[in-house]
Amino acid sequence: MISICFSISCLAFITIIASFYFSKSRLKNVDNKIFTILVITNIIGIILDVGGFVSFKMFGTENILNVFISKIYLIYYLTYTFCLMLYVYNVSFSNFFKIVKKLVLAFILVCFIIFLLPTSVRFEDSIAYSYGPSVNLGYVFAFIFMIFMMVCMFIRIKKIKSKVYLPLLVFILLTFVSLIVQKMYPEITLLLLSNSVVTTLMYFTIENPDIKMLSEIYKNKELVEQTYVDKSNFLFEMTQEVRSPLMNLSNLCKSIKDEDDIDTIKEKLKLINNRVRELDFVVNDVLNVSSLDVQKVKFIRNKYSLKNIYEDLVNKVNFSISNSVEFRSKIPENIPFLEGDSIKLKQVLLSLLLNSVKKTKEGFIEFRVDTIEKYDVCRLIFTITDSGTGMSIDKINEILSTTSEFDSNDIKELEKSDFNIKLCQKIAKAAGGNLLIKSNPGKGTEIILTIDQAIYNPSSKESIIDKYESAIVNKRVLIISQDKEINNIIKKRLQEENITTSIILNGNDGIDKIKSKKTYDYIIIEDEMNGINGYNTMKEINKINSKLPLIVLLKENKENIKDHYIDDGFKDYIIKENVIEDLNRIIKKY
Repeated sequence: MISICFSISCLAFITIIASFYFSKSRLKNVDNKIFTILVITNIIGIILDVGGFVSFKMFGTENILNVFISKIYLIYYLTYTFCLMLYVYNVSFSNFFKIVKKLVLAFILVCFIIFLLPTSVRFEDSIAYSYGPSVNLGYVFAFIFMIFMMVCMFIRIKKIKSKVYLPLLVFILLTFVSLIVQKMYPEITLLLLSNSVVTTLMYFTIENPDIKMLSEIYKNKELVEQTYVDKSNFLFEMTQEVRSPLMNLSNLCKSIKDEDDIDTIKEKLKLINNRVRELDFVVNDVLNVSSLDVQKVKFIRNKYSLKNIYEDLVNKVNFSISNSVEFRSKIPENIPFLEGDSIKLKQVLLSLLLNSVKKTKEGFIEFRVDTIEKYDVCRLIFTITDSGTGMSIDKINEILSTTSEFDSNDIKELEKSDFNIKLCQKIAKAAGGNLLIKSNPGKGTEIILTIDQAIYNPSSKESIIDKYESAIVNKRVLIISQDKEINNIIKKRLQEENITTSIILNGNDGIDKIKSKKTYDYIIIEDEMNGINGYNTMKEINKINSKLPLIVLLKENKENIKDHYIDDGFKDYIIKENVIEDLNRIIKKY
């Protein structure tokens, strides 16, 4: 009865430990898997001990059920010792997976032999004993397992103070004490108690951090990394914006040399002036971070969320456009709260967007937000691109040269939800911002608005708590491509499968990602890109990690040579004109 009381007590606190352990998410590592088996095995052993006591009292020692319970109980103790041995081996050596299958197969064979060998049960002084060849063999292997654990521990003697070895030391000590006590007082069996104490101790020594907290940290880490990717992509695009006017200027200068017609020269000078203005805008009003100074920011002190303004604008444009126009939009993930005149900013952006809606009957409208942060100020760069009717250079120059003060008509216009582009230019200038318009009649328009806003700094009585929803990412995919339309299609499809997607426009940035030990399940690389092309990007990534699946993104006219790309080092392909079907195949394959 003393032993049964010990067993019932063990069952109570092991059940409590198990309820805490299984109620929380856990890391899917070897230590936790072994501990899970130990907990379940320990509970089964206690149930067998209590059930065996009741069965012996009811049916006697010769009953076949009691012989069966004795064998199962012996296999339980052997299983517990074997799993503890696997735990010790895993924390001691790095080649666990190479040897574990062989050890498990050998153990299953031993259990099978023990189960087949004869076992007898007898009572002495009201105490049940099991004996016979199967019991002797079980004790021999239990002793071998314990010797193996001690050898592992002494090989790693420098780590002997590590908490991971504490359960083993306690197991050896308690087993030794249990055998002595049981020798002196046969009616008291403490092996189950020692196993339960070791199991409880392991709960507090194995590495099992809070998975919810890890998920939140991971989510935050992803947001920070996405910010860096957005900034890199933005700077890459701005670099291209500088190169294009420079090339145009060079070509225009060459053409003027041989031009005799005065009117033609004047027109080309207008174009040159326009290109110079574009360059000046990109260099000074977008990229020049030295001009970012909160003291220069003009605003009404009003805290606002740019993301809320963005979502409201997107909804209004989606409601206004026709079915023949595709509306695309993008904003960075973690923009801070800002201080400024959010109402005027929203009016200007809505006016510019609705102007694009009016001029675009078919094609696309794209609304993109980028940011540059420096200390306590944030530069907002809004880009609105459309495929509409466009504007003439004279019209653009007229709008951009508007510098007059607000008149009575302008004040009335400000009461409306949207107004003309001239007034947008006035408001932008008054708020310390700048507007650039690039357009060709019949070929669409690109409008870039930059404005500096103060980053909201809460007072000591106020704080902002960002709460991120816990998320476990199934897979991660990197897209290296400059085809924005295809990128959006691929990203949307991957997100439907809960796959985390990062988009990079420059091959060198993708290579740097892999160099920094960033892991992905596969990478999609566009074949034709400015700068480093897809083939060279693939070669450099393969030098770093040759096992990483790289999928090439090809145009339809290259479908007949897709096998050559596979031979060169790519693992698979996606044809742009068949992107969804090929992407579904890739998702299923990888």
